[in-house]
Amino acid sequence: MSNSTSNESASKKGILAGATLTVIELTGGFVSGSLGLLSSSFNTLMDFLAAIIMFFAVRESSKPPDEVHMYGHEKVESIAAISEILLLFLTCSWIVYNAFLRLVANQQTIEFFWVAFSTNFASIAIDLFAYARLKSSIKKQKSEAIEAGALHFLNDLLIAVIVIVGLIFYHFGVWIADSIAALCIVAYILYSGIRMLRISYVTLIDAAPPGISEKVKNQILTVEGVKDCHYLRIRRAGQKNFVDAHITLSGTMTLYQAHSITSTIEERISKILPNSDILIHTEPYSGKDIVTTIRAVASDVSEIRDIHGISVRTIEGKLFVSYHIELDPKITIASAHEIADRLERLLKDKLPNVSTIISHLEPSSEISGTEYSHKSTVFLENEIQKISLSMPEVHSLHELEILVRDGKFNVTLHCEIDSSITLTMAHEIATKIEEKIRSIDNRVNQVSVHCEPQTRN
Repeated sequence: MSNSTSNESASKKGILAGATLTVIELTGGFVSGSLGLLSSSFNTLMDFLAAIIMFFAVRESSKPPDEVHMYGHEKVESIAAISEILLLFLTCSWIVYNAFLRLVANQQTIEFFWVAFSTNFASIAIDLFAYARLKSSIKKQKSEAIEAGALHFLNDLLIAVIVIVGLIFYHFGVWIADSIAALCIVAYILYSGIRMLRISYVTLIDAAPPGISEKVKNQILTVEGVKDCHYLRIRRAGQKNFVDAHITLSGTMTLYQAHSITSTIEERISKILPNSDILIHTEPYSGKDIVTTIRAVASDVSEIRDIHGISVRTIEGKLFVSYHIELDPKITIASAHEIADRLERLLKDKLPNVSTIISHLEPSSEISGTEYSHKSTVFLENEIQKISLSMPEVHSLHELEILVRDGKFNVTLHCEIDSSITLTMAHEIATKIEEKIRSIDNRVNQVSVHCEPQTRN
């Protein structure tokens, strides 16, 4: 039996039970004059109307998505649940009004005591049956509307018990017991209704269950090949969960590998959130953000005079980072090592997906770069850009660095080339660029050109 068929069956049983209870309790309440029983009967009447709402809400929410309602109709259940609870609150206002009237006027007369008493026992039997059937349906499939309906019958059951206790005290001379029982019923209805109202409201505003976002993100990040997870969104509507996430994968990964990873992610999320509609958006990984982060973190370490030669590599799905840091040449190797360790710890906090960090320690040059004309450096940068971009295979360049050491220029840069170019051709392109850069100025010493496949976002 499908979820929708089972839910509709449970709803029909709720309607039948509600109709039976309404007739029995209204008759018993008016005949006996018990405010407690009348309160219970009006509450049951509201339950009957709520059961009808629940039936149509479950039927509507089970409809498949269409061109207008592309995410389905599940939120109808939350709207129905709120409607049911508001009906309960209307009942409460009537009960409170009449209870205070009787207490103030000291009108506490119950006629046909045993009619009220026997009616309540019949009510308890019907409530137990209806609550058990609806609760059984909830265990098989989640439904806010059916859960609200079950809550109504549980309320009726407890209300019937309160009414009986009030009748017993009334029978033994405590005349206000019937009105007090009615007010106790109101307090319980308000408590239960507010709790259910909050659940339905949270669903309508697309709030994720507490703590679930962190659990889902942790599961995504444990999948091999996933470098990052961001823009994670989770919401619930009726029986269904909706999960959207953006993940970062290696830019060199094949479509088949990426699809395999997303399938694994969907399986793991489904274990945490069953009956979920999951959408995973994949993005190619770019080392540029990591390089920017490394520079920013290194700039906060006062002992580091410069950082250069930053390299980010992906090997067997793992990230490897290396760089050169320049320190005071007069410090000991122990001090230099401590500074490098501190930087690595800071980077691992900022970049948890990086597997290995390698630091190359260098003494900083005693010659300041300010001894060389700024115009010379700007001219050199412009010439390097012209040379690199004049190569038809080069699409762009970035991370261009010109460092001055012992009167010489040391140049590093990254070039993006077509991903279909062979490694041999890429090496030849890099070599040509390096040779042309050296010919610009006789002070150019070391030139390192790193070719990488073009990133298409």
